[in-house]
Amino acid sequence: MAGSLLVAACGGGPTDIKVPGNISVSPTSVALDAVGQTQQLTASVTDVDGNPISSPSVSWSSDHTSVATVTGNGLVSAAGSGTAVITATAGSVTATASVTVTQTPTQLQKVAGDNQTANIGQTTGAPLTVQVNDATGHPIQGVTIGFTVDPQLGSLGSPTGVTGADGRAASTFTVLGSGQIAVGAGVASTTLATTFTETGVSPYAIELQFLTTPTAAQQQAFVSAQNRWQGLIVGDVPNVQLTTTAGQCGSNSPALNRLVDDVLILVTVQAIDGVGGVLAQSGPCFVRTGSRIPVLGLMKLDTADLDQLESNGKLSAVIVHEMGHVLGYGTIWTDLGLLADPSCSGNVCTAGHDPHFTGAQAIAAFNAVGGSSYNASAKVPVEDTNGPGTADSHWRETVFANELMTGFVELNGTNPLSRVTVASMADLGYTVNLAGADPYTLPVGAGLRAFTAGPRLQLKNDLLHAPIHVVDAAGRVERVIQP
Repeated sequence: MAGSLLVAACGGGPTDIKVPGNISVSPTSVALDAVGQTQQLTASVTDVDGNPISSPSVSWSSDHTSVATVTGNGLVSAAGSGTAVITATAGSVTATASVTVTQTPTQLQKVAGDNQTANIGQTTGAPLTVQVNDATGHPIQGVTIGFTVDPQLGSLGSPTGVTGADGRAASTFTVLGSGQIAVGAGVASTTLATTFTETGVSPYAIELQFLTTPTAAQQQAFVSAQNRWQGLIVGDVPNVQLTTTAGQCGSNSPALNRLVDDVLILVTVQAIDGVGGVLAQSGPCFVRTGSRIPVLGLMKLDTADLDQLESNGKLSAVIVHEMGHVLGYGTIWTDLGLLADPSCSGNVCTAGHDPHFTGAQAIAAFNAVGGSSYNASAKVPVEDTNGPGTADSHWRETVFANELMTGFVELNGTNPLSRVTVASMADLGYTVNLAGADPYTLPVGAGLRAFTAGPRLQLKNDLLHAPIHVVDAAGRVERVIQP
C-alpha cells in the first residue's frame, strides 16, 4: 500500500497511517465586502493513491493578516481592504484560496456639523463631517464624498473629500443666505446621501406683517423673498421708534407705535385693476433721516394676477423684485442723488433722455459682468421707456435682458438677481454680501436686444404712489417727500 505507512502500535499489531498525497481547498476564491465578514473554507485531502483521508490534520495560514485572518478550522474573516492568500497544509502538500476584501459603502453617517447657526458671511464652527461604513459598521478609507449646496445660500471649503482611515471626510461651510440651508453629502456613484441643516442669520432683519390672509403658497413666496434679501443685505442699521397713524402706509395700514429693527414690510393682497394690469405696487413709506434707508414699507399684490403668477412659476420672482423696491431699489435713488438724466418728471415721461444710476459700486459691478465697453458717461443704464413706474426705477431691459430688476419678468428661463443689483444696494448705504448674487453676465450685444425676444410680464407702474416720511431715530417726522 504505497499511500499508507505501517507503524507498530504499542502492545498490538501495526497501525495504517495515511500519508497525504494531495490537498484541495473549496472555495478557491472568496470575495468579502465588509470587515468582519466570514467565509468557511474546507480542505479535502487524499493519499497518493487518491483515496480520501478522513479527519486529516490540516493547518491554515494567511499571507496578509491585515486583509484576512483564518482560524485553525478554516474560517476566514475579513480584516481590511486588499487581497490575501490562504494556505492549507497537510503533511508536505498545500493548496491555496485567494481572498479579496473590498469594503462596500452601505452606511453614511453625519458625525459633526449638523444644525449650526452662523451669521451671513461667517464659517460655521464645526466642519460638516460624515463617516462611511461597510455593512458591519466598520469605517472605509479612500471613499470620495461630494458636498453640494445652493450657491446663493452657502459656499463649501471643498466640494469633495476623500475619507481617511477613520472613514471620515469633511468640508468647511460658509453661510451666504438667510434661513435654513440644506447642505447635501453623498458617496460618489451610489445612492448613499445625507443632508445637513444649517441656519444663516443676517444682522439685517426684515419683518413681514400680513394685512390680508395669503394662501400657503403665497406666504411661502414672501418668506423666501425675505430670506433672499436677508442673505444679500448683511449689516445692521439703526433702530427706529416708529409712530404712525392708520392709513399712512396704504389705505388699510394700522396705526403703529413700536421699535423697528430693521425694516417692517406690510403685505396686502387685494384687487388693484384686474387681470393683466398692474401686478403689484411696492415701496417705502417711512425712511431714516440722512441715510434714507427704509423703516416701513408696503407690498400690494393684485389678486386678479396671482393665479397666473403662480401657474407660470414666477410668483417668487415678482415678490423678490417688489421687496427690493421696498428696501430702496428704484424708490430712493432720486432723493440720494443717484439717478442722472431721468426721463420722467412726475407722471410725464419724455423721449431723448438717458437715465442712469451713478453709484460707484454698481458701476464697478456692471463693468465686471460685461459692461466695461458700454458708454462710460451713462452707467448704469436705467429704463427709459414704458412710462412712469417702470422708467427711471429699473435696469434697462434692452441692456440687462432677463436680470430680475428690469421692468419685466421673463417667462422662459430664469431671472437672476445680479451683482449689479446687490452692489447698487451698497450704494444706497447697506452692507451687502456680493457673493450671494446669482451668476449673471450681460448678453452679447447689450443695448441691441429686441423687445420681442421672448414672452415677458411687464411690471408696469409697480412703484408705490404714497408720501415718504423721513424720520429720526425717535420717529419724529423731519420732512415728507411727495410722490
